[in-house]
Amino acid sequence: MNCAEQINGLLDTALAQSTQFQVLGEALSLAPSTAGLMAKYPDQVHLLPAADATLMGVAVGMAIGGKRPIVHLAHASALWGAMQQLGQEAAALSGEFSAPVVIRVPISDQETPPPQLTTIPGLTVACASTPADMSALLQAALKASGPVVLLEPRAVLAAPAPAETSAALGEATIVRTGTHATALAWGTGVAAATKAATQLAADDIDLEVVDLRTLVPLDVDTIAESVSRTGRVVVVGADTAPIAVAVQSAFLHLESPPVQALANAADVAAKVRRVVHF
Repeated sequence: MNCAEQINGLLDTALAQSTQFQVLGEALSLAPSTAGLMAKYPDQVHLLPAADATLMGVAVGMAIGGKRPIVHLAHASALWGAMQQLGQEAAALSGEFSAPVVIRVPISDQETPPPQLTTIPGLTVACASTPADMSALLQAALKASGPVVLLEPRAVLAAPAPAETSAALGEATIVRTGTHATALAWGTGVAAATKAATQLAADDIDLEVVDLRTLVPLDVDTIAESVSRTGRVVVVGADTAPIAVAVQSAFLHLESPPVQALANAADVAAKVRRVVHF
């Protein structure tokens, strides 16, 4: 069983447990993570046209009415069409009229979500780097009181599924300890940073790798503790918010300016060498 099939099982369990859960999307029967669910739960799984703004609007309306919709978008670019509904409707609601919507978005190495996504107040954005974390973050999102966007790397969806574990939204994890520099990574960038750490070890450079897991809200405490201890930071990937957090939380401990690296091992290793030899 791969990760996508494990996600399918989790969705199956949620739909069976409560009619509050509703799955919406296009081409649901073609995606391994939702295949077969529409036939099994015809009143809870809804095939809608490829109109992302409308899809998100329907989901928000369902949430306001007491449902817990799970939206399956086809790709990262679909988020552009849903941005207004995410920001001005779903994330803006709270209290009695909260919108507990889960938005699942498969992404590839060539795809990056809109940069505005991590600037929307009230929206949680998470991305798993392992199959275990992907299923755990989905389970956490299904219990959240507000909207959650789950960015799901296609490579992770296709990987074998391990035993289930637990993960909380807003909590980072240290996947490799080190002393010379900290790599803040997410999604497939974690594997790139871990590979770079192995390469750097041959040069006696000890890289700590922090898997952010949740981009919003960032785990400031874990970032601050790691960066304060190593004194140097490389942010892996397109999102620059962790740089600002690292500077603000560990400014007096920084021994070189934070830098950004592409999500590949060669660039991570090059940037780590730059900050270590600054």
